[in-house]
Amino acid sequence: MWTVADIMTKTVFTIRSTAKVQQAIALMQGKQVRSLVVEREVAGGAYGIITERDIVYKVTAAGMDPANVMVGEIMQSDCAVTSPQLSLPTVARELRDKGLQRLPVVEDGMMVGVVSISDIVMKSDVTSVDLPKDFAHSVEVALRHQRLHWNEAGQTDPETEIAQRILSELNAEEAER
Repeated sequence: MWTVADIMTKTVFTIRSTAKVQQAIALMQGKQVRSLVVEREVAGGAYGIITERDIVYKVTAAGMDPANVMVGEIMQSDCAVTSPQLSLPTVARELRDKGLQRLPVVEDGMMVGVVSISDIVMKSDVTSVDLPKDFAHSVEVALRHQRLHWNEAGQTDPETEIAQRILSELNAEEAER
């Protein structure tokens, strides 16, 4: 069974709580990340986290100048952490129950990575699914035409009939699985 250690992001970007939000934005843009872990103020202390959501909701939406706001003023403090040995279902429940998108991963008191809901989805091992080559196109057409279209003679358009047939076929295939 896969664990947090198997999928976590090992490169973690951090910032001090005394840094300005403007610096956090620059670091996030430069490293193309959506959050930064806020360094502990004292050894053994709690980590914090600042996310793009914190910046947008607490600074931008409030009309504040990011050059005048410290990270510590808007960060999520006493950030929950997780262990690299946890299974994916366990950490997924932890994220869900706490309403979080990501957690620092700590082992022996040291941060070794970050795990996010994106990591769980994008890095999980899934069995390859073989789809017909025209499957995506068929679904796109069927969805585009799922409402009935009538021509002037009161008959359904040929495209609508095709879409209905494809949706019926897809539903039948799904029922067989």
